[in-house]
Amino acid sequence: MSVRESTQFIAKLNGMMVLIPFLVVIPLILAVGCDRADSGEKLQSPPIEISVEEAQAVLNQAVTYAQEHDLDALCGMGGAVSICEHQWRDAGEWDGVPSEPPEIVDTYYLPTKHFDNGFHATGGRVLVLEGINGKGEPYRTEFMVFKTDDPSAGSGGLAVINVVYWSGFGIAQPNDDGTVTTGGTPEGQ
Repeated sequence: MSVRESTQFIAKLNGMMVLIPFLVVIPLILAVGCDRADSGEKLQSPPIEISVEEAQAVLNQAVTYAQEHDLDALCGMGGAVSICEHQWRDAGEWDGVPSEPPEIVDTYYLPTKHFDNGFHATGGRVLVLEGINGKGEPYRTEFMVFKTDDPSAGSGGLAVINVVYWSGFGIAQPNDDGTVTTGGTPEGQ
């Protein structure tokens, strides 16, 4: 006798033709739901935005490291040390470090984008910075703070894109159609 036949048999015996399907279906739904959660699938929760204050604290640390000429610590805040070192060289190395902290002229939250191919573009809090570098030249940089699980990047679960805050680089923003929009542009490009 199948499960369905035994369920119908029990229902006929007890005269509860309507109640039995609910008694079988509800525990089955709960079991499937628990099995899915236990299978290792991550349930999507809304992303927690990084506050402006959190991003400012990270920026303040970057300014301190730059003023102390501590390239290892400065680049350690970023997601990719080699990119940081490249930006640092292009921005004038230590001669390019501004004597004053940058001014935050704008801020926005760039959401994480998920694409049909399984890839995603990490989002975060962007601080748009302006100032005068150590060579007396103006700069405008988009400094993005994002959450990371990578223990080798950033600090306290936060890391930075464009940690060389006087570099003049912007943040590439992928569009739904696959094109990319950028913000600030490095000088000479």
